[in-house]
Amino acid sequence: MPATNHFTSTSLDNNTSPTSTVSTSTVPTVSTLSSTTKIFPNTTVTGTIPSTTPRCPDSVYGDECIYGVNDTSPNIDPGTLPSRKVNVTLKIDITFVIAFENLNSPEAITFIKGLLSELEPLCFEADPSTFKKVKVVKLSSGSVIADTEVEYIYPNNQTQINFVNDHLDGVLTGILNDTTNLKKIASAVNATSAQLNNVTFQAPNITNITQLEPFINCSNFVDYTPELSNGQWECVGPCKTHPNYCNRHGDCYNNIYKGPICKCYSSSLEQYSGPQCDLFRYGPGFYGALFGSLAGALLLLIIIVIAVLVKKRHSGMWKRSNSYDRRLSAFEEDFFDFSHTGDHNLGFAGTYTPQGFRPHAENVAGVNTSSRGF
Repeated sequence: MPATNHFTSTSLDNNTSPTSTVSTSTVPTVSTLSSTTKIFPNTTVTGTIPSTTPRCPDSVYGDECIYGVNDTSPNIDPGTLPSRKVNVTLKIDITFVIAFENLNSPEAITFIKGLLSELEPLCFEADPSTFKKVKVVKLSSGSVIADTEVEYIYPNNQTQINFVNDHLDGVLTGILNDTTNLKKIASAVNATSAQLNNVTFQAPNITNITQLEPFINCSNFVDYTPELSNGQWECVGPCKTHPNYCNRHGDCYNNIYKGPICKCYSSSLEQYSGPQCDLFRYGPGFYGALFGSLAGALLLLIIIVIAVLVKKRHSGMWKRSNSYDRRLSAFEEDFFDFSHTGDHNLGFAGTYTPQGFRPHAENVAGVNTSSRGF
């Protein structure tokens, strides 16, 4: 919202004291400078004062005012647009002089000036947005018969075109036929009265807004093209007509001097470049994440391998220790069996009977086997 300046000025006269406030006004500004500043002797501006910072024209933005909005009004020269002409004839009760036959004579110029001073506002009132001009075509006798021609342009709007073609005649005729308005016209030329003789509308030149395309000019901004939107012509920027200009990898801007430009997306993981953001490369963050993941995976693999080796080694030692313990236990069971102490069997397990020692068969087989080994 624009800032506001509050100007308070003081002045002296015979009836006011030096401290009396005479007027206070509010002035809109774009940007302001604060503080109380002395501008003129005995005048103090309290609050803020305007800055000279320039503003961008309509439909243009940016720090340097070089970017255009997507939709903007076309540049149309009203002088080139087709118009609908209306012939209006008025009878004015005033003495006709021969000089009126020459519209450039001083008498005719004076009469026409007075007539148009009232006729133009009335014709304008019929349709202010399309009224172009009114001119006197001829002055002839019979009191004074004033033949005039009124022009209404065809605007850049289908609704208004329809109004000019279908409804303007009734509106204009009603205004010109109004008694009060006719009295104003007569008074302007010092006549006793005036009356409306005729209102004739010429055939329409334009019936559809598409017929105005040759008159639409979008050359103010580079690469803007005319398009129909909501019943009127607009100049559309290239970023809108080519929505994929930046390949969805950047923001498109309508540079009004060079055409569309792209500001490509860039992050630590992905980076796009090129005139239309069509070039791609991974950012440093991607490689950091990639190598970090690989390093983590490698470290995990090393930990798993070490854990497996340690477990296998521990399992092998346990098996060897367990086998040794079983062999030692069997040896002790056989060698140190003293369940029969009558005769000594030198450590061989067997049966002692009065007839003698009978070793177990498996022990005998073990001894024989062992003996063959020596």
